[in-house]
Amino acid sequence: MAQDTQAHPIPEFSEAALSEWVGHVEAALAGITHALNNRAAALSAIIELSDEPAEDAAVIRSLLTAELDRVQTLSQAVRLAGSPKSGVEAFSPADAAREARTVLEFHADVRDRGVTIDAVKAPPVRAARWQFVRALIALAAGRSRDRGTGDGAATITIVEEGDWLLTRVDGAPGRGPTALVMELARAMDGEPVTESGCYGFRVPTLSALRRREGR
Repeated sequence: MAQDTQAHPIPEFSEAALSEWVGHVEAALAGITHALNNRAAALSAIIELSDEPAEDAAVIRSLLTAELDRVQTLSQAVRLAGSPKSGVEAFSPADAAREARTVLEFHADVRDRGVTIDAVKAPPVRAARWQFVRALIALAAGRSRDRGTGDGAATITIVEEGDWLLTRVDGAPGRGPTALVMELARAMDGEPVTESGCYGFRVPTLSALRRREGR
């Protein structure tokens, strides 16, 4: 899909949308800070184990490997929540969903309530990937804050709908996309969606864009 990578300026967002994203970053950083403290405590314990007999070396290596994996996940979450990169690219929504879940794992409004993002049947799209990931984060966190839906768990479904890729949250009558989701959708040449019993956003599929371009 490299041929579908294109330069694209970073759009300007409203104060409301920017404030909303700052709130998500702060919520994620709170969880990341807590996780870093846990990792520091775990590494301190492993250092103490290193003074044990040599036959425990395999156990120590296994523990260090597991901690390294956790630290790498933390590093990825910080990167994903950081400054966006210009440009659009073709990508699988399933990959973007995994990136969104990496951030949501630490998000204070989401991590204790759970989030499911079903992108198994989602076709490729071409957009600014960071915008798609942030829209997923905003949808999941917004749903989890809805006190009128039991435990607040978020279920997001990403499916093909004609020339569109529809990303929706079901079972939330009266709710709709936040300012951040709406502006991100439009920045991706898509649009926000508010329908009976669901809300979210849609963006053109990669195949639809290629047909428009005569490819």
